[in-house]
Amino acid sequence: MSFLDWFPAITTTALAGAALWLLRNLISTRLTKSVEHEFSEKLERLRADLREADERFKADLRAKEAEISVLRSGALSAMASRQIAVDKRKLEAIDQLWTAFNSLGGARSLSITLAHISFDRAAKQAVTDPKTRQAFETLGAAFDPKSIDHNSASKARPYVSAMAWATYTAYMVICIHAVMRWHALRFGLGAKELTDNEAIERLIVAAVPYYADYLDKVGPDGYHYILEALETKLLLEIDQMLVGTAADQASIQQAAEILRRSNVVLEQAAKEQDAA
Repeated sequence: MSFLDWFPAITTTALAGAALWLLRNLISTRLTKSVEHEFSEKLERLRADLREADERFKADLRAKEAEISVLRSGALSAMASRQIAVDKRKLEAIDQLWTAFNSLGGARSLSITLAHISFDRAAKQAVTDPKTRQAFETLGAAFDPKSIDHNSASKARPYVSAMAWATYTAYMVICIHAVMRWHALRFGLGAKELTDNEAIERLIVAAVPYYADYLDKVGPDGYHYILEALETKLLLEIDQMLVGTAADQASIQQAAEILRRSNVVLEQAAKEQDAA
């Protein structure tokens, strides 16, 4: 068989192969474009979903920030309101404590008067001499125990500093000492003290330690002069409260010691008064 006999078969095979190749390329191209198109659509949808999710997240974040801002603003406003109320109450407490302090003026006047009298001699004479008792009754006639404003002091206590309250209490104890001496003189109870002088002196030293040597020299007759020092101390403590200075540990401990010693004196005075 010659080449010419094979030629038609070769030509047909070649054409078939070429057609198959073209068909394969066409299918491949279409598949590729179809996949690319589908991928692009999915990618675009994904991007759209991401953008939508991002917008929702940002919207939620803005809403949360607004909510937090409102809560923070409300909390700060509430704190500020509470602080204003507390500061106002502290100022009222200072006024109340000072009112109670001033109500002790009559007792302080008694202390001034008795500071110039020999208590032991006067007390012995008052036991047997009605005129002496009457003289001391008249001497303290202007003093009214009911004028002492314990109620204002009690209301002020939770809002004033520990040292302010302790100083006021020490001042009150010394005034009460003078009142007790006056009672002994006008009723002729004798020279026996109705208060524990040693306990009072320990109280004074706790409050104003620099008066220790002075007390050793003059004893109970010099208690009156301590009142001015305690008044100055109280005014300084009130000034510290007004400027907002916090008490240190030493001041807190000193105040606790003053109060402890004041309570000892007051309890002893109550017992002596009941016994008298």
